[in-house]
Amino acid sequence: MAFGIFIHRTDSIYDDVPSERYQFPKQYLSRAQHCEGDWIVYLEPRKVRNTKGYFAVAKVQEIIADPRNTDMHLAIIEPGTYLDFGDPVPF
Repeated sequence: MAFGIFIHRTDSIYDDVPSERYQFPKQYLSRAQHCEGDWIVYLEPRKVRNTKGYFAVAKVQEIIADPRNTDMHLAIIEPGTYLDFGDPVPF
């Protein structure tokens, strides 16, 4: 069992759709692979003005190479598992 936190911000340079996929550089692959088949928590970083803090959970179905960008990977979110907190949990 891994405890994963995926950092996401709405103005991200990555091709993220939190309810579907989370894109990340291959340097984080070994860490992300520990989250396959397990739940992660989404966090919006403190650097973001009016940050939400911890705002959702989701289950990682699988980690794959990004077919559109060879330097990136995707954490595919299991359909129906993305759960927004409604009221974000502050730091």
